[in-house]
Amino acid sequence: MSPEEFVIKVTDAYKSYKGIFKNHKNAENLAPEGSEQFKSLFLFYVIQLDYATKSQRLYEGARTLISKNPSFFIPNNIVNTDEETLRTTLTNYLHPRYINEAVLRYKTNSQVLETSYEGNPINIFKNADSIKVIEKRIKDFRGFGPKIGNFFIRTMINTFNFQFNDIELMLPPVDIHDVRIAYLMGFIETMDMTQKNIMKTKLLWSAACKKSKVSWLDFDKALWLLGSEGTPKTKDDILKLIS
Repeated sequence: MSPEEFVIKVTDAYKSYKGIFKNHKNAENLAPEGSEQFKSLFLFYVIQLDYATKSQRLYEGARTLISKNPSFFIPNNIVNTDEETLRTTLTNYLHPRYINEAVLRYKTNSQVLETSYEGNPINIFKNADSIKVIEKRIKDFRGFGPKIGNFFIRTMINTFNFQFNDIELMLPPVDIHDVRIAYLMGFIETMDMTQKNIMKTKLLWSAACKKSKVSWLDFDKALWLLGSEGTPKTKDDILKLIS
């Protein structure tokens, strides 16, 4: 199976809600009901902590938190919350592995969002005719690198249907699940999480999506579920999950 055939098969299975894809548990599907700004703030604050932690536990905790305190994810409120209170809240509900970094991100990024974008993540995506502009803006936020930053961009575009004609120039975010699947399928030689191998995996999936005429915005959602929910150990495991 070629990479482009794999992309088509995985994406089709996802869109058909087959097997492991019966329940779509992507960030796009986990934002609570509310206004566009309310949803965008939820995604902004939760996604920046979606690393080195169990995603489902993170999102479940975030939803519990805002059900009790709907105004928590408001930049000005976080800026004016003392660090110890913020640390306690994040620990009790979101359970980040690196709590000091989590507090620093929330404080720093809240200030940038409030100062530059009127406290509304949707404004990051306005008045821009190129995805390159958005990528540049995202880099102003602490921790929004190629993985978290691109993940956030994907989620916001899918959730709010922003349109960028050059979206295919942007590389998809890649984590250990993506690299492992590429390796098990025989598309790359190692599953080492080196920068070189991560970039190789990004270019692999990007090229395969272009050749198969499948948007990486869709494939990336399916690939994440395949890796994180399916947890395949072999190529046969992968093929069974997508058949």
